[in-house]
Amino acid sequence: MEGLKKKILVVDDDQVIRDLIISFLTFSGYEAQGAQNGQEGLDLILQNRPDLVITDIHMPLMNGFQLLKAVKKIGPEIPVIFITGYAHLRRFFSDQNARADGFLEKPFNLDSLNDLVKKFVG
Repeated sequence: MEGLKKKILVVDDDQVIRDLIISFLTFSGYEAQGAQNGQEGLDLILQNRPDLVITDIHMPLMNGFQLLKAVKKIGPEIPVIFITGYAHLRRFFSDQNARADGFLEKPFNLDSLNDLVKKFVG
């Protein structure tokens, strides 16, 4: 049933990464949408609440931590996966205040992404 596709929002200022993830998710049967920064992502979340948010951490206007905080205020049940090239930020993944549900270090393989997505939205 087309109308029951899970909605995933991908927020990353790197267009190549964003487009790659969106294409992969769309091919995998999800309804995927993208935003180039946290503020644009937040606007899209308010318009069309996703089932999952995948976000970079370092972005202009609103970073991933700020977006995570906003998402959890809107819908604490919405899972958020961080993707980042900054491995040292992984320590924040387990920080109670960060509350990210998943973490992928760039570069990541699509199998790892697929496993995390399935964990949260099936």
